[in-house]
Amino acid sequence: MEIIAYGEDALTFWAMKNKLPTILQVLKDTSDPDHCQGFFRPSFGRRGGENSSQLGEFDFILLTDMCIYLGESKWQRSSEKISEGVLELRAEQLTRHIVFKFYIEEWAFGSYPTWRTFEEMARIKLDALNLTKQIAPAESQLARNLQTILDVIKRRYTVPPTIKNVLLFLHDGAAISQLPQKAGRDFEVVAIDYSEDDVSEGFIKL
Repeated sequence: MEIIAYGEDALTFWAMKNKLPTILQVLKDTSDPDHCQGFFRPSFGRRGGENSSQLGEFDFILLTDMCIYLGESKWQRSSEKISEGVLELRAEQLTRHIVFKFYIEEWAFGSYPTWRTFEEMARIKLDALNLTKQIAPAESQLARNLQTILDVIKRRYTVPPTIKNVLLFLHDGAAISQLPQKAGRDFEVVAIDYSEDDVSEGFIKL
């Protein structure tokens, strides 16, 4: 069955499925694409806010032999504007990346015996990052979702890997001058042209 989908999420899925070698090349990652793992739109609650444990959703998380990439996706029709080559991400998006990196370092490669112990002890370290976020409560669906992905990460890597933030910018043949060169403070930008596979006006074959 041929599936045709529309919009930013569809284009992200298409890019992860069909353009992974190109993405890795731009990131200077020599990992074998067949050995990579990807999470598409993993849910960590709704967007949340200050004093909430919810993080919202990454557009993707990519695990390679060299690195863990925490990804946000934007396409030409996204509301975020590009000014002088910089695409500014929202504060809650930046916070999501900081907090999930904390979870990887502290839970996946830490030594907490239970999530409840982690919730109690790691809160102090999270507060030290000057973020008004809470650790996901033990026994919550959010904690279970986090543990599912963090346990995959823990099993995959024998030593803590490098963690990088990525902005995947999906465009329909835009000129280089129209593409972002930077995003956030430490995001690597990967621009992917979907025009050759575009069915019409942002519809893409999956």
